Amino acid sequence: MHKLLYYIAFLLLLSSCEYFQQAQPVDAVVIAGDAYLSQEDIENLLPEQYTKEDSTIIVSSYINNWATERLLMQNARKNISLSQQEQLDKLIEKYRFELYSQAYKQELTKQNLDTVIKLAAIENYFKQHQKDFKLNEDLVQFRYIQLDPLYTDVDMVDKLFNKGSIDAFKKLDSLCLGFKSHFLNDSIWVQKNIVFNRVTTITPSNEERYIKDNKYWKLEDSVGVYLVRFNNVLRRGDNAPLSYVKPTIKQVLLNRRKLNYIKKLEKDLLDDAIKSKKFQIKS
Repeated sequence: MHKLLYYIAFLLLLSSCEYFQQAQPVDAVVIAGDAYLSQEDIENLLPEQYTKEDSTIIVSSYINNWATERLLMQNARKNISLSQQEQLDKLIEKYRFELYSQAYKQELTKQNLDTVIKLAAIENYFKQHQKDFKLNEDLVQFRYIQLDPLYTDVDMVDKLFNKGSIDAFKKLDSLCLGFKSHFLNDSIWVQKNIVFNRVTTITPSNEERYIKDNKYWKLEDSVGVYLVRFNNVLRRGDNAPLSYVKPTIKQVLLNRRKLNYIKKLEKDLLDDAIKSKKFQIKS
């Protein structure tokens, strides 16, 4: 490991005789202009358990990137005008303030913001903005079962499937290990493409024939027997159902709550600073 580190350091040092003219810290292992890495810096890069091959890849990659960044920075300081450097330093300082401020606000928000959005608030928002929720894709409520072509009791499964009662679904759940695939939760809305992925006999070229409200199909191909029932179908441009856009509305309301909390936080911060005379505007 030590041989590897000193070898890499040696290669970097050879790239300019200027390196040998500078005073080097005693614990420096890698020098790049006026920057350096110590033995401890290098060792901290490595995970607790590593092989010789791992250490070679990790250390050499890091050192090359580190040296490139430092040398570019040093050359930039020498070749970019002082006025441009001042502008860059102001941007860096502004970014530094923004990073600290954002981290602080995020932490306070995480600790203090109530993230529970009640169903009544979601429903109220949906009623007020329902015209804004138009579908940009087709949705379906459907269930299906795919059986092996040699499945021995297709008729029994078919009867349970069409019955659609809670007891029938419980019975189907107990038999599901014998199915090739299945989806029985036909109360939720899903994207139409899921139908094409799950039921390969239904394709974009024949969907108009099969994907309709309240339609049942028993279909077969070389890989299986498909029992399919469509409850409802919504087309692109239709009003989106509440259950489908509920997560979106919840996020909208949560974001609004976050913004209001941050505005209040910033206002209270200024008010407190004015009262305590930490913030003053002198004429």
